[in-house]
Amino acid sequence: MKVENIPLSRIRISPLNPRKTFDESELRDLADNIEQQGLLQPITVRPVDYLINKDGSTCDLEIVCGERRYRAVKMIAGKSKASNQTIACIIREMTDEEAFDAMITENLQRKDVDPIEEAFAFGQLHANGKSIEELSLRFGKSKRFIQERIKLNELLPELKKCVTSGAMHIGAAMHICKLTEDEQRKFFEETFDEGEVDEDSEPVTKQDAIRYTRDLFMQIDNADWSKDFEGSCGTTCANCPFNNANVGCLFYEMKPHDATCTSRERWNAKRHSWLLKMIADNSSMLVREGEDLEAGKTVVVKETNDYYLSRCKDFQPLIEEIAGMGYRIVDVDDFFSRYSSYSENDERLKEKVRNNEVYRCLTVETTYRGTEVSIRYYTFKKDINEGTSDEIKAMDLVNVYKENQRKSITALASKLRGVLGDMEPTELSTEPLSQTESLVLMTLILRKCSYIYRTKLNIASTYSPNPQVLDYAKAHTEQVHQICRDFLREELSSAGVEYNPDLQVCQSMLLQEWAKEQAEEISSDYALRLAKKQSKIKEQLTALGYNTDGTKMEF
Repeated sequence: MKVENIPLSRIRISPLNPRKTFDESELRDLADNIEQQGLLQPITVRPVDYLINKDGSTCDLEIVCGERRYRAVKMIAGKSKASNQTIACIIREMTDEEAFDAMITENLQRKDVDPIEEAFAFGQLHANGKSIEELSLRFGKSKRFIQERIKLNELLPELKKCVTSGAMHIGAAMHICKLTEDEQRKFFEETFDEGEVDEDSEPVTKQDAIRYTRDLFMQIDNADWSKDFEGSCGTTCANCPFNNANVGCLFYEMKPHDATCTSRERWNAKRHSWLLKMIADNSSMLVREGEDLEAGKTVVVKETNDYYLSRCKDFQPLIEEIAGMGYRIVDVDDFFSRYSSYSENDERLKEKVRNNEVYRCLTVETTYRGTEVSIRYYTFKKDINEGTSDEIKAMDLVNVYKENQRKSITALASKLRGVLGDMEPTELSTEPLSQTESLVLMTLILRKCSYIYRTKLNIASTYSPNPQVLDYAKAHTEQVHQICRDFLREELSSAGVEYNPDLQVCQSMLLQEWAKEQAEEISSDYALRLAKKQSKIKEQLTALGYNTDGTKMEF
């Protein structure tokens, strides 16, 4: 096709072009490159109805492909103040539909295509009659990708700008675009500080969007309260008429499977009554106003995240309500440093509680879901100084006191290990075991029994403060034979048997008593398999003139 140098004054930008954003710094880099090397690829224009420019010249060509190159050349002309600057062009006769299709295709083939512009482009092509399948084949994208991008067009303009600016990830946008316009606007106002996008804030992620919609749709499975809790509603969620899963429906396929509450007022009221129930359930252990913290108690802790405070309207009223009940409330930063990640039933946490390493707290905090109340176990601050409160000093000293006890026991055990280690095995008595020796042996065997067996006996925990295995052995000497048999079963079912001749023979001997028929059936099956394999090899060796031990046959 013929390339012509056309004055810039004859060319105008097309309003049809879906690309609306151009990086100024990248345009300057392109302009510098064109100045040095020239324009390597001409732009494509088409004839259109002419317009009269301010200087009286005629503008009769419209850009189809190459607006970025056009802008860079115009930037060069502006620097040099050249009035007759030209640009290399290919002139093609095209209808509006053909021109628009070409513009969209060029934009979609860019490496840095903006997802919002991409969504607009796919949406326009689809609206103009192109099927999802056609678009998928034409641009090498999956049908799902095309459909999701088209769906992105339903985002609010404000949220589209957030995606383009990087304030919101595309994954979050894909999740939020499925909401109604009102729901999207509420998300925008709450997430971006009442509509203002803070450039210094972290981008909104897909997980942020998912958490928001969970609370927005009031999904019953994600509710804080237990399934049997009635609270302010006077009924469980399963039986509530405001549960959309209880709506009558003739067809199973049309029945909603994600049960949600349809009354925001009742949802919030029930949530508040659940928070108060947690306070009531812990009332006997709570430190009251005027009392000091002490071991075995629970204190109400206030943890405020200012970022979420605006959406936790019930936070301050709840704090005041708890204070009105006469309970002491402390700020988390005044006493504690961090909390344990172990669950309340975890044996490791129970040991920390016994050792006074953590303190039980009923935490009231502001979160993305609203005000929440939970049980947490915090560690006290370690930086003890003159200004530290007597309560923290006391709890720290109690911790040191118990730690000294633990260290002393450990040190004693280490010293006594040396006494036993110095004894000569051949000098030990050959007499029958004493009652004490038998009990210790039974305890050691029991510790080596299977975890399943010890769990049934309720002695599986390794974090007990007492010698629980020894205590069990003392109280159940009549079970010594069953204990020894489980020890034998555990040892001879371990992987080590496969490599140890002693254990293999012991395994065979034991199974002759415990499961003779089953053992013989398995042994016979493996013997037959081995015989078949060996017979074939023996035939091959014979043909070669060798015995199975590798020696030559004598003929």
